[in-house]
Amino acid sequence: MLLYFMLFYCLAICQGLQQRPLVIGHRGSAYLPELTLATQSMAHAFGADFIEIDVNLSKDNQLIVIHDLYLDGVTNVAEIHPGRNRSNGLNYVIDFTLDEIRQLTVRERVRPLNGTQIYPLRFPSRSVVPFRLSTLNETIELLLGLNRATGRQRQLLIEIKKPEYHTENNRSISRVVLGTLRAYNLTRPTDPVVIQTFHIEELMNIRRNLGSELRLFALMTLNRVGESSSDYDFYRSREGIANLSQTVQALAPDHLLVVDYDSNGTIVGMSNLTKWAHEYNLQVYPYTFRKDLFPGSSFENLVDYFWHTVQVDGFITDHPDYVLQLLENDITKNGSKNLASHLFLSILTFVFITICL
Repeated sequence: MLLYFMLFYCLAICQGLQQRPLVIGHRGSAYLPELTLATQSMAHAFGADFIEIDVNLSKDNQLIVIHDLYLDGVTNVAEIHPGRNRSNGLNYVIDFTLDEIRQLTVRERVRPLNGTQIYPLRFPSRSVVPFRLSTLNETIELLLGLNRATGRQRQLLIEIKKPEYHTENNRSISRVVLGTLRAYNLTRPTDPVVIQTFHIEELMNIRRNLGSELRLFALMTLNRVGESSSDYDFYRSREGIANLSQTVQALAPDHLLVVDYDSNGTIVGMSNLTKWAHEYNLQVYPYTFRKDLFPGSSFENLVDYFWHTVQVDGFITDHPDYVLQLLENDITKNGSKNLASHLFLSILTFVFITICL
């Protein structure tokens, strides 16, 4: 009987050694234009646990998978629909119907007013490959279809963009999102869908007034960024995190809120955010880890610090394949050493118990 107990104990240790933080493919992956069905498929194939997307409403109330409120950063809207821009020179998603948006092609992200590619070494922004914007329905169909075809169960992390902006335009984007998910019977906390937004009060509305049981993540940034009217200084305090724990299951903060950097980008310490979140049973998934844009001199050391020192629960990253590789290499490198140590202690315990008996 004792031998069986020891074997069970060793197996439990082996399983524990294989755990790693979750990896969330930010806008899919960095290798194809963001948020297209192609790059979402790539993130799924890479093994990302979640695929993160953003949704905005079109003029005819369709949920478009796009990061910005406007179309100019990632499409050729100015060429296809000239003269439709607002006074600031930008063409907003909410001013175009789905049919009009279907006419656009998607490119790698550029600065809207001068066309300079943001990440120069990524997919060429001048490529003639005809990528397209998709709807939330199409993204859900893609996820469920790939899950079924591959037998690998990935999840979808949906960011509702600027709920306050949509309210100002007489739209309840959260209601439309939840209605779309209900059509696919995606309503339970065990379903492969999570909702997040920067407007934390909207998360409370989704839970309390709209009655959703889906998992919710609270996105956080610095107040000065002006992402929403939410007071992030409060919500990342111990009191604020305790408040949030009544509504959400995780925090998704800017990594600048999780650790402290000096002027050279070297980590000099960490905040209490992760510790307090864990005290209230909230997980922490900081953003955005990019191997072509990161603080400090070593992306590998950055990931290692967030995993082993800060002990985050996952990474929101443009490079899910590379972060997965780093995590798995770490497990391979340290797993044998840790397993040997645990097994040695187990044998000592077994011998001690045997002698005592």
